[in-house]
Amino acid sequence: MASVNEFGEIVRDAEPQRVDNDALWREYHKLEYEIFSHNDKSPEKLTRFHELERQLGISEQKKNAFINAKNKLRASAQQTASLSQILSMGIGQQQND
Repeated sequence: MASVNEFGEIVRDAEPQRVDNDALWREYHKLEYEIFSHNDKSPEKLTRFHELERQLGISEQKKNAFINAKNKLRASAQQTASLSQILSMGIGQQQND
């Protein structure tokens, strides 16, 4: 249920669900950055990282969905580059004629 306060703001009775887990999410993202961006794969960090995944309910399916989307974007970017190369070769060929 929602209500409007004296300032005209909509106030919802339900609090956001992630508020309780914000500290865990921050720790998870920090570890993710350190492990994968800085290749810091110490056993303590990896153990804590997997423990946070379990606590926050991050499944392999969710992680794979992100990786698949990233790969699709890379593939489409490469196709675009290939298409632009083909067009530039065609323009160069016209100029030589």
